Amino acid sequence: MDIPEWAKKHQTKGTTIETHKTKNGTTNYYLRKITSKYNKQKHRAQKISGQYLGKITPEGLIPPKHQQIKNQIIGSKITLKEHGATQLILNTNQQTINHLKTHYPTWWKEILTLAIFRLIHQTPLKNTNFYYQTSYLSETLPNADLTSKTLGPLLRKIGTERETITNFMHHYIQGSKHVAVDLTHVFSLSENVISSTLGHNSKGEYVPQINLFYLFSLDRMMPAYFRVIVGSVNSVKTIKLSIKECKAKNAVVVGDKGFYSETNVDALEQANLQYVLPLKRNSSLLDYEVIKSGDKAKFGGFFRYGRRVIWFYEYKELKGGRRVVVFLDECLRVEEETDVLGRIDEDRFSGGVDVLEVDQRLSLFYENQFRFGTIGVVTNLGEGACEVFGVLKSRVDIEQMYDSFKNVLRADRMFVRDDFQVEGWMFVNFVALLFYYQLRNMLVECKLLVRFSVLDVLVHLSRIYKIKIGDNWELSEVPKKTLKILEKLDKHITKNLQS
Repeated sequence: MDIPEWAKKHQTKGTTIETHKTKNGTTNYYLRKITSKYNKQKHRAQKISGQYLGKITPEGLIPPKHQQIKNQIIGSKITLKEHGATQLILNTNQQTINHLKTHYPTWWKEILTLAIFRLIHQTPLKNTNFYYQTSYLSETLPNADLTSKTLGPLLRKIGTERETITNFMHHYIQGSKHVAVDLTHVFSLSENVISSTLGHNSKGEYVPQINLFYLFSLDRMMPAYFRVIVGSVNSVKTIKLSIKECKAKNAVVVGDKGFYSETNVDALEQANLQYVLPLKRNSSLLDYEVIKSGDKAKFGGFFRYGRRVIWFYEYKELKGGRRVVVFLDECLRVEEETDVLGRIDEDRFSGGVDVLEVDQRLSLFYENQFRFGTIGVVTNLGEGACEVFGVLKSRVDIEQMYDSFKNVLRADRMFVRDDFQVEGWMFVNFVALLFYYQLRNMLVECKLLVRFSVLDVLVHLSRIYKIKIGDNWELSEVPKKTLKILEKLDKHITKNLQS
């Protein structure tokens, strides 16, 4: 077949023109690289087809589509920046951002950016500027100074102004119905952090640590206040001074089973603090006679907690006259009995455990059978048993907050240089926790938390980019799974996140 001259002029050394006749009788011409290799069997050179270079037309060579895109990117100097995850945090936390602007008019951009990337990437200080430059946040919040030389002094500056921190946190304390209180520990490996002293943490580890005091707002379902405390100090006085500083009017101290003691309760009452303290099941304060009777009519009543029915009765402690409430969760009782008897049964038939030992364990079960499924508390909270139980169960929310602090933000290990930087670092992580809980509450409201964690959503949304083509920023295509998540979220919150 004859090849027209306008096509031949594109054929250079190392290329060949291929033809293809269409159904309507026209002929298309294509340019492809070609090489040759000697074939020993045929004793001659053999042509080998190479890269496809494009379609030849009278107007010129049309490169393949992938090459056109590549040329467009190179020619237009396209810039790609993460957009979705950071924009979602901005959209859902406008109130907190406004509080930062009010209390930190000079540094609010830096604090906000640090907190955002602490949540999304758990980034240390040294990597913050990298994430900032590769995010569209650098366009939304331009000129934030996030170099390593700046961030250390910034944290120290924040840490020296404790009053500003407390004024900021007051927005989250005022108006709360109940604020539950607890302590956790944070490791510090810096020799210059004076407040980091050797002390036993909840895991029994004797390490350099700082105690972190948190208040949790039960009606807002988010942290409301924090305070850094010397690692070797863990007392009721800490709680008293902290509540005095934050001016929380409805604070309820919710301890664990090891917190109760006559000394601690006396100190709480002298400080006029409300408390709900769980008791160990072998506590002398607990009277199981009502349960032993097997007569539900002798209970004070029942209420529903989720899908469970909780029976309760209460009485005054004989010695101190304090209020003791005993709860019975029948579902929990069955679970605990099944677990204990199941292990006894396995050992009895395994042959590896002495028969006498099995009998002793069974006798111990009979002795303690009335304690299974029970939760006993001592409290001065002037509310009904159902409300007391709800406050007690809020401890799960507090522990979830500490879990988020340590495992989501990974903020329980620090390498900052001094106490003031510790304070500043903890404030940044407090703001990040506010962002986390705002997103978590949104997922609960949208019934998405059973399928996606906060970090799951942020990972999916981080695949939404802003693309700069020439002088204009365009929103990238949204992946199918990410789009499904966006469709289930509040449309007002996800504005500017869908193409």
